[in-house]
Amino acid sequence: MTTHGIGFVRALGYPVAGARFVYRTHPGLARFWVPPVLVTGLLLTLVGYFAFELGAELTATLLAPPTGEGFLSSVGRFLYSAFEWMLALVLMAVGAVAVALLSSVIAAPFNDALSQEVERLQGGVEGPPLTLRHVIADVRRTVALELFKLVLYVAVMLPMFVLSLLVPGAGQVAYSAFGFGFSASYFCLDYLDWPAARRGWPARRRLRLLWKRPGVALGFGLGVWLLLLIPLVNLLFMPAAVAGGTLLFMDLHEESESEPTFCE
Repeated sequence: MTTHGIGFVRALGYPVAGARFVYRTHPGLARFWVPPVLVTGLLLTLVGYFAFELGAELTATLLAPPTGEGFLSSVGRFLYSAFEWMLALVLMAVGAVAVALLSSVIAAPFNDALSQEVERLQGGVEGPPLTLRHVIADVRRTVALELFKLVLYVAVMLPMFVLSLLVPGAGQVAYSAFGFGFSASYFCLDYLDWPAARRGWPARRRLRLLWKRPGVALGFGLGVWLLLLIPLVNLLFMPAAVAGGTLLFMDLHEESESEPTFCE
C-alpha cells in the first residue's frame, strides 16, 4: 500500500479506521478493551453516586435546611436544593477529571497490549513479551506522561484563557482557534504514544514528528474529538483511538523510510 502523502483529510479517517479494525474486523480484540471500559464505567457510576451523597452532606453542614411555611420558606427550600445540586455537579466534574486521569493509568497495559496486537495483525510486527516488569514500567511511564501532558496543557491554555478575558472578542476568538489546534495535536500525541514508546522514541522525537506534519496532527486529533462528542460512543472511543493511532503511526513510519530526514 502506498503511504506517501498522508495529510489532514486522510488522518481524519484513522479513528474511524481504528473503530472498524477493533469492533468489526477483529472482534476478538475485545479481551483488551472491555476490562478498562468496564472499570471506567463503574468508577463514573460511583463518582455520580457519592457526589450526590457528599453534596447533600456538605450542604447540610454549610447551610441550615429551611423550615416553616409560606413564600419565603419555599424560596429558601428552592435555593437550598439548587445549591445542593450545584455542589453535587461540581463534585461530579472533579470526580470525572480524576477518573479520566486514573483510567489512563488503569488502561495503560491494556492499551499497550491492544496497540501491539494491532501491529501484529496489520503488519506482522511482533512486540516485546508482556511481563510484570513490562507492565510496571508501562504504568510508571503512563503516569509520568499524563502528568507531563497535564502540566503542558495548563501551561499553554491557562495564559490563553487569561488573554481571552483581558481582550474580549479577539482574545476569545484566538483562544478558541488556538485551543482547537492545540487540543487536536494533544490527542494525536496521546494516541501515537504506544507504538512510538515500544520503539524507544523520546518525547522530543514524537513532538518533532507532529511539528513537521501539522495536517496529520490536526486531522487525527479532530477525528478523535468528534468521537468524543457522541454520547455513549465517547466511553468506547479509547480502543478505537488507540488502534487508529497505531495504524497511523505504522503508515507514517513506513512513509518516513523513504524520507530519511523525516524523524531524524
